[in-house]
Amino acid sequence: MRKAAHLVLGIAIVGLVLYAADLATRDCKVGPYSYDNCMWIRVRAYLGLPPSRLLRMATLEFVGIALALVLYLVFRHVFPFRRTTPAAQDSSQTQVPEPPAN
Repeated sequence: MRKAAHLVLGIAIVGLVLYAADLATRDCKVGPYSYDNCMWIRVRAYLGLPPSRLLRMATLEFVGIALALVLYLVFRHVFPFRRTTPAAQDSSQTQVPEPPAN
């Protein structure tokens, strides 16, 4: 039961991250025939920032890195693909044969 809840939680987090990525890449109409990123427009209005390409790039880069980090952590901790056991580690080591005794 715990493993199923773990899996459902992981899938929900991945869904939320993908929804946030959709919001981060959506364009809004700023003026006639002029579009800009909706997230940047909201951040700029909320914080009172000037229209700057550098700040826009930094904001969107931070959002992208944060989303990638969350996805990495979810796949690393919620969906472990390989589990190594001590016996599997010992058998994977190459054993050198002993030289024949004369």
